[in-house]
Amino acid sequence: MIITDYRIRATAAGGLLRAVAVQTTEAARTAQEVHRAWPVAAAALGRLVSTAAILGADFKQDQARITVEVSGDGPLGRIVAETRPDGSLRARIEHSDVDLPLNQVGKLAVGQAVGRQGFFRVLRQDHAGEWYQSQVELQTGEIGDDFLHYLAQSEQIPSAVSVGVLVDEKGLIIGCGGVMAQALPGCPTDIVDQVAGQFDHLAHISRRLADGETLEALIGKLLPEPIRWYEKEPLQWQCWCGRCNIQATLGTLPESDIDDLIGDGGAEVTCHFCRQAYHFSVDDLKTLADLKSH
Repeated sequence: MIITDYRIRATAAGGLLRAVAVQTTEAARTAQEVHRAWPVAAAALGRLVSTAAILGADFKQDQARITVEVSGDGPLGRIVAETRPDGSLRARIEHSDVDLPLNQVGKLAVGQAVGRQGFFRVLRQDHAGEWYQSQVELQTGEIGDDFLHYLAQSEQIPSAVSVGVLVDEKGLIIGCGGVMAQALPGCPTDIVDQVAGQFDHLAHISRRLADGETLEALIGKLLPEPIRWYEKEPLQWQCWCGRCNIQATLGTLPESDIDDLIGDGGAEVTCHFCRQAYHFSVDDLKTLADLKSH
C-alpha cells in the first residue's frame, strides 16, 4: 500500500475548537533511511517530524521556515526537524545508532534515549532571514509530552497532542503521524471535556495510520459535528540544501579558512539533513575567495 503524507485542518463549535492531523510515514521512513537510524532513533526522528508538520499548519505570511529542536542529555543528542510553507520536511539527528531495550510497557524507550534534562525549542525564520526563538525545558523526553508543554507555556491555549511512530519486526517505520486539538477562548467547558475524553481514547495513532485509517476519520472521532474541513495539504520529505546554498555557507567563512581549504586541495561538505556531499575544487574555492576580497 502506497502511503501519501498530508496534513488536514478542521474546526468545530463555531470555530472555537480546532484540530490539526498529519500523516508523515513516508517522510519519517526516508529520515530513517537517510540517517540509517536504529529503531529508537527513528522513532524520535518520526515524532519530531510530525511535530514540525503540525506546527507548520500555522505558518504566518512572513515566515519562511519553522525549526523544531530537541536537545536532551540522553544518548541521541540533538535532534532537529524543519518544515517550509510548501509542506517540505527534513530532519537530522546527532547519534542515529543508539540501541536501548524496550521500556517497562514494551515500547521504544524514546524518553530515555532523548533524556529529561534539556530543551524543546521552536525557531521561526522570516523571509529576511531573521530568527525568532521560544523554548521550554524537557518534561519527559517523549517529544509529544514536551510539545504539549511547549504549547501550554508559549501559546497558553488548552491543547491535547498525540504523536506516534510504529516500527515493524525489522525495526522499520510503517506508521507515523500525529494530531493536535485546541480549545480557543470562549469554548464551552462541556465541549472541552467531551473532546478531552475522546482524545484519551484515541490511542495508537501510528497503528491506526499503518492500518489505513485516514486523518479525517481520526479528527471525526475527536470533534463534535458539524465539522468544517479545510483543504488537504501535501507533505513530503525534501531537503533544500543545494549546491548554491552550501556555497553561500562556505562564503561566510573567514578568508583564512578558505585559504586553508585551498591548501588542502579542495573541500567536501555534507548536508547534515540529507547526507548529500558537495565537492568544491581548488578553483571553486579560489573563485569564492576572489568574490570575498571584492
